[in-house]
Amino acid sequence: MCFGCPLTYFIKTNDFTTGSSHDSQTFETLLTGSEKVVYADSAYKSQAHDKLLKTKRIKNNILHRAYRNTALTEQQKQHNRLASEVRYIVERTFGVLKQHYGMAQARYNGLKRNAAKLTLMCIGYNLKRAINIQLS
Repeated sequence: MCFGCPLTYFIKTNDFTTGSSHDSQTFETLLTGSEKVVYADSAYKSQAHDKLLKTKRIKNNILHRAYRNTALTEQQKQHNRLASEVRYIVERTFGVLKQHYGMAQARYNGLKRNAAKLTLMCIGYNLKRAINIQLS
C-alpha cells in the first residue's frame, strides 16, 4: 500500500499483524495524516474506507474490484490502469525487502520480535534509498 506523495518512495509507516488478520483491518492505522493520495490494491476497497478517505479529503486511488456477475466498467478499468502505474513501484519495494532483507519469512516467535525486525528492515531500506537519491 502506498500512502502520500508517490514521488518520495520512502517507507513512512508499517504495521505487523498475525497471519490470520486481513490487511484491510489495519488500513486506518497506516494513515499518517499528511497523505494527499492513497494507492492500494482491491483488498482495501470498501465503502467504509471510501467514506474515511472522503472525510479526510484524501484522493482515493484504491483499485476497483470486480464481483461475481458484475464486471468492471471501462472507467473502472482505466482507473485501475492509471493507479497501477504508481503501485508497481511500491510493489517493487516489497520485492526488494523480500529478496534482499529477508522479509519473506518470519524468523522469530512472537509479534514484537518480528515487528522489530520489520521496522529495522524499513529503516535500512530508507537509508539505502536516501543515499541512492543523494548520489544521483
